Amino acid sequence: MSKTNKFLVLIAVAFGGIAHAELPEQSPDNHMGVATCAASQCHGSAAPRDGSNVLQNEYVTWTRDDPHSRAYATLATSESQAIASRLGLSDAARADMCLDCHADNVPEDRRGEKFQLSDGVGCEACHGGAERWLSTHYNTNVADHSVNLAAGLYPTEDPEARATLCLSCHLGTDDKFATHRIMAAGHPRLSFELDTFTELWMHAGRQPHYRVDDDYIQRKQTYDHAYVWATGVIAEARLRLSLIQDELGTSETLFPELGLYDCHACHRTMQSVQWRRLPRHGNAGPGVPFLNDGALVMSLALARSIDADLADDVASALRRLHAAGNGGSTALRESVHAMDRSLERLQARVSVEALRDGERRLLREMLEVGAEGNFLDYASAEQAFMAIQMLVIEIGDPGLEEKLGPLGDSLADDERYRPSTFARLLAALTD
Repeated sequence: MSKTNKFLVLIAVAFGGIAHAELPEQSPDNHMGVATCAASQCHGSAAPRDGSNVLQNEYVTWTRDDPHSRAYATLATSESQAIASRLGLSDAARADMCLDCHADNVPEDRRGEKFQLSDGVGCEACHGGAERWLSTHYNTNVADHSVNLAAGLYPTEDPEARATLCLSCHLGTDDKFATHRIMAAGHPRLSFELDTFTELWMHAGRQPHYRVDDDYIQRKQTYDHAYVWATGVIAEARLRLSLIQDELGTSETLFPELGLYDCHACHRTMQSVQWRRLPRHGNAGPGVPFLNDGALVMSLALARSIDADLADDVASALRRLHAAGNGGSTALRESVHAMDRSLERLQARVSVEALRDGERRLLREMLEVGAEGNFLDYASAEQAFMAIQMLVIEIGDPGLEEKLGPLGDSLADDERYRPSTFARLLAALTD
């Protein structure tokens, strides 16, 4: 297991999550193929079935509505082939660089008879190799969900484990990462937020992927949206720090891995001066590229809603990180460790109980962090909107919900993003 992948597992352990869970790609269990789940009496029903503790049409929903089912097919498009060509690859659909996130690219000796790489990001890419749990999970005599987990089913219901899983592709690891080279070849910029993306994925198309009913609650624990959001934010922030640390230990190139930096710090129009220093950047001068720290800024707002001293600690570590970001590797390595220690302390304070009924307090701190000018960069503004949208919906204030549309519209095109417009619309939420 690679260093970063070990770190991903440690995130789940530190959160108090499922300590034994390995990512599906790492587990030794064989992946039997999507076809093993697609029978009409299993998960391939054309419509939801009554009298079952699951919908039983999950395969149809995935095929029809879930973008993960088309991840492999994307590699055959002209755009993907052009990206592959620029990277010196003969075929995107055959390159591990692409397949590791666009398919369930487990080694050939772990592929069952019905396994097809062309299924894309299929059932077992998220739920784990089904070799052992394929029989236990539909056995009505197995009442305890822990039996399936022990048989290799990945605990996607657990926010910490889910964050670990999703981030392994939606951000990356040292084994699979959308580097600056890949993005320069044409790959879209990656963005992620656990709660928002879970909701979008769960309710894709006409039917949800699963339903949280009494049976689900009896078998599995459920979590408030604020907790899921906080879990994802800290997991992403700490993973980014781990990737920076990995880069410092392995890079032999003149430039650092620019994929870890804020794209918009450099990619701006040359027709006008748009470089800006934000409060957390300290005394950096013009032209300095900044690390992509959207999740770190969200962590600052989260810390403010929990404890003032903890928030000061996170804010100080963030300024130190940016100050060291353009210095020597030793200073950056020390600042990464300091930032991670601050996040670890914050992580220890995050719990379902700590965030319960705290949506208004968290929203207030989020808006205050924004009022200080911390959301003027696109990456942070994007993260802020997803968090604010979640909080406003949870609070259930119709007046605030009406203001979300214009705020989201201001982020529709990152190349046309105007910080002054976002700041004005953000301020309107406090009126």
